[in-house]
Amino acid sequence: ICHSFHYIKRLIETVFVHRFSQGTMPLRNIVKNCLYYWGFAAWLAYYINHPLYTPPCKYQNTGNFSIHVALSDLQRDGSRTRKIPYPTKNPFTWLFFFVSCPNYTYEVGTWISFTIMTQCVPVGLFTLLCFIQMTIWAKDKHYTYLREFKDYPTLRMPIIPFLL
Repeated sequence: ICHSFHYIKRLIETVFVHRFSQGTMPLRNIVKNCLYYWGFAAWLAYYINHPLYTPPCKYQNTGNFSIHVALSDLQRDGSRTRKIPYPTKNPFTWLFFFVSCPNYTYEVGTWISFTIMTQCVPVGLFTLLCFIQMTIWAKDKHYTYLREFKDYPTLRMPIIPFLL
């Protein structure tokens, strides 16, 4: 249920929340993304749906969703002008005080929690690969913010507060 909820949430965000800066995705990226997600989904589904598997407790993606909504609100008026994201009244956005990409921080945290809950090697491997990829993206976005905005908050790190 947790795994399915995560991807249902992601589909809903893609349709109703995300604002994409480029209209298309290269075909090789689509193939790579599909193989990656479908391959891991099938592999971990085998383990977590096995009759001998002990089901985990529930988890939530509230933090990740809150960050995606906050980022989407930056361009709510349809403008393509880039803005610095800041925390809002929503406490899940307060990670913006410490990291440039809290959506990735929440995503990795969710997958770490899921790995602990499932205690499953394929999920752990997926989590590690997600962390590596999201760290690359977070560093790129963080350095872009630093280049574009002279007044960018100096306390922020790319993905892990005070560390990375």
